[in-house]
Amino acid sequence: MVLADGLAVVPPATSIAEGMEIDTSSPDLEAARRGILEMLAARYPAEAVSSDPDKPFHQALAAYGIVLAFDPTVQFVAVGRVHPAHVARGLGSAILAEQERRAVDRLEAGISSPFRTSIPSTDEPAIRLLTVCGYRHVRSSWLMQRPLPADDLDRRNPEGVHFRSGTTADEPLVHSVLEGAFRQHFGYEPVPFDDWRRGIHGAPGYDPALSVLAFVDQELAGVSVNFAADDGAGWVGDLGVLPRFRRRSIAAALLDRSFAALAASGHHEVRLGVDTENESGATHLYEAAGMRVRRTFDTYEKALSGA
Repeated sequence: MVLADGLAVVPPATSIAEGMEIDTSSPDLEAARRGILEMLAARYPAEAVSSDPDKPFHQALAAYGIVLAFDPTVQFVAVGRVHPAHVARGLGSAILAEQERRAVDRLEAGISSPFRTSIPSTDEPAIRLLTVCGYRHVRSSWLMQRPLPADDLDRRNPEGVHFRSGTTADEPLVHSVLEGAFRQHFGYEPVPFDDWRRGIHGAPGYDPALSVLAFVDQELAGVSVNFAADDGAGWVGDLGVLPRFRRRSIAAALLDRSFAALAASGHHEVRLGVDTENESGATHLYEAAGMRVRRTFDTYEKALSGA
């Protein structure tokens, strides 16, 4: 859903505009948002251009919203943004109401599901809007970063663990390990392999050779799926170790090798997103590896029920 200057809802549309900042703690989410914005631009109404030909697309676009759900009975994830030039016009309220309406339409009568959205912790107008609309703060996450190369770190070599780069043929195993590693994490829901593979191949910067795999006795124990970036800031997208292989420094070794892989491919910085209440101690691991918090995002939640 999109709101233009005249506040009319216009059909989806296909080219991301210069000046539209997209910031997120997840490469997968960033890929989804970029894809939606690219779809918006090519079919943007001609009348908006003819009536104001000197206004670039990113100024003409006033607000947008996205609602994602693999399984509506598990959770909805919503993303919304209002352009700074169009704040205080009720656009955020309109987008949120439409997102909720579309989510409710996907629920059967009597079925409830959490509707979640994450916003920068400093976005006071968004916090007020969500609070007034009945949302509660349930979680926070950090966007962390550090410079590369990471020559200040000693490379870890856990005994009995073999590491190598990934290939396309490894993707079914990688998917299986990530499912097992994140099963107990906040917001987890199972994603079928075909859906996961489609999403990851559509994500900007995905290259299976940048992934790092850890094997114990020929069994894949942990993985780090990494992403290249044109701006020189690579991403550690998903780093997970199966529960039975934890407490062996495998995650730290995967992180070391991810830094090295990204630095070798020309990146001068690395970023990642992490749940601040991660039960596996990931925040301590990343801080020990020299990563620092760049931004905090807060997740708000509201239960929606089918009519």
